Amino acid sequence: MKKILLIIAIVSILIACQKEAGKGGTSSIIGKVITYELSHFDVPGTNQRIDTLGYYYHADEEVYIIYGDEDNYYDDSYETSFDGSFRFENLRKGRYTVFIYSDCESDTTGLTVINQSNPVYAQQLASTIWKSDCVDGDVVVKMDIEITENNQQYNLGDITRFKIESNL
Repeated sequence: MKKILLIIAIVSILIACQKEAGKGGTSSIIGKVITYELSHFDVPGTNQRIDTLGYYYHADEEVYIIYGDEDNYYDDSYETSFDGSFRFENLRKGRYTVFIYSDCESDTTGLTVINQSNPVYAQQLASTIWKSDCVDGDVVVKMDIEITENNQQYNLGDITRFKIESNL
């Protein structure tokens, strides 16, 4: 009976000592933020199109991280370096969400109208800047990642954001 109680106590201690996602580990998440500057022309009957004015790795862009999957409040942020890169260090095993904000427009009823006359252009808008979850001109671009090993660097690659320069 004492052995069973001892085994239960040891198992309980081990379970209680499991750490959640967050700081205090040895792994890192890296990536880059790339921005595409766009202009689009929505006048029916004309040359409806999206033009890419330029793209660049975005310096001084705020990147946010959420530890775990318990809530939607960010736990830390990092301002990208001159080359658009970011790095969250000293992370433990667990789930993380990294996100940024991108420009958007929410006129999805207009998108339906455009889709009837120019479905290719409507698809271009839907895949870039017209988002149903657009709030006050911003939409969240997020990436979920799970750190499964210590002493590892996880590369998210490029995270794309859009900057709307003009809407004619």
